[in-house]
Amino acid sequence: MLDKNPESIPNDNFNNIKKIIQQNTINSITYTEPFLQTVFLSNLIPLIKNPVIYLDFDLLFSGYIASGTISSNSSVTLLQPTRSNWDEMLKTILKQISQEKSVIIIDSINGFYNLFYEKKNVGRLVNSLIMLFVFFSRMSNSHLLITSMVKQKNKDEWVLSVTGRHTVETKQMTKIHLEKKDGNLKMTVVSNGNNKEIHRALIKSELI
Repeated sequence: MLDKNPESIPNDNFNNIKKIIQQNTINSITYTEPFLQTVFLSNLIPLIKNPVIYLDFDLLFSGYIASGTISSNSSVTLLQPTRSNWDEMLKTILKQISQEKSVIIIDSINGFYNLFYEKKNVGRLVNSLIMLFVFFSRMSNSHLLITSMVKQKNKDEWVLSVTGRHTVETKQMTKIHLEKKDGNLKMTVVSNGNNKEIHRALIKSELI
């Protein structure tokens, strides 16, 4: 439900977001500045009771944990994919999510593309891998969160920063857009089923 006063700052917003994420297998988190998604995920992850598999392609989240800017969490398996370890890592992840309800975070789709930058059909390859995650996630009712740094191409269209590629779009997907407003984290949630806004809030954070 859309907050009656979207400028209010209710304490349970991340609990609301967790419930929204659980409604669909795949969720898209887009942001205009890299640190916004770190603030978002560092608040969301402690609320998740199931194991979290964090694929840190751009190493930003790992860097913040190493520096002590954000706290580590015992339920999180933090992975740093490379071309040399990807095949074995993929097998391990698929085995786990086929057997145990988990949350898989792909941070970020921009970095996922970069992992296979020399491939001729990199877009098709990455999309196929995402659909593979979705297929195995459904076996255990797991959930997939895909983060993307975006820029506005025109009034109604957002594309991936730097590459200009389109963001991931599928049916039955929840889209969460993060922006900075007056020193706060602004979250807007849109249901891809009917493309209607279903939640909006400002979150205060000492990290922004």
